[in-house]
Amino acid sequence: MAVLISSYSSAEERENKPRRIEASFSLERLSPNDIYGNWNTFNLGFYSRESQDFTYFIQGSFHKRPEGSGATGTIGAYKDWSDSLYTYSSVTKGSHSDYLPEFRADHDFNFKLGKNKNLILTAGVAYIDYYSDHSDLIFSGGPTVYLNKWILQYRLFHNKSNPGSIGSFSQLLSTGYGEEGNQWTYLNLSFGKQAYLATSLAEPQAVNQDSVNIALQHRLWMGKYYGFFGDVSYFSLEDGYNKLGVSCGIFYEF
Repeated sequence: MAVLISSYSSAEERENKPRRIEASFSLERLSPNDIYGNWNTFNLGFYSRESQDFTYFIQGSFHKRPEGSGATGTIGAYKDWSDSLYTYSSVTKGSHSDYLPEFRADHDFNFKLGKNKNLILTAGVAYIDYYSDHSDLIFSGGPTVYLNKWILQYRLFHNKSNPGSIGSFSQLLSTGYGEEGNQWTYLNLSFGKQAYLATSLAEPQAVNQDSVNIALQHRLWMGKYYGFFGDVSYFSLEDGYNKLGVSCGIFYEF
């Protein structure tokens, strides 16, 4: 879960420093390493709060893997429509690669409930089309609760993979603590199935593998408008590979 530029600690800070730029690098080591090697990614992002109810962002990433290099670009926005609803939308385009999306679109509806609007119910949909004959349609939803400096989230995902119209479920549990302008720390746990039709085989076969991912994320303000962020993560795919990841980055608000 990312900490958004839209949640500054005061209206004055939001007006004075509405933009953020950040850069990061990640290294992921896969095992068995002689088969899968290492994955390296460089990310650059720009966020701009144009008004009290609208923030847009642009992100770019360069990926380097043993099977080749590639790049992705994303543009998206957060929009408050009322005291009870805000949305998130983004589209992503990737360069020609077996592991990057040719096109991806995401959209979330976020309903703010309760007297203090501290309960958020999210309903989302994502569509991913790859350069191969593969595509994913993902529906998701769940609650997020804000309790002073704590943020608790649960989200359920249902993925329908084509060809084959193969369905699978996964889940996300997230706990966050902190405040904007000081620090944020998140512990995320996701688990479920990766299911699809392996069409590269002589006779296509359905694949259904368990996976689990755990990540610890931290963002720290070193000054009033700048700081660093990073994470460590572990991912395991049944009958596939294990992956250890680490990333670090810097940000500046202006």
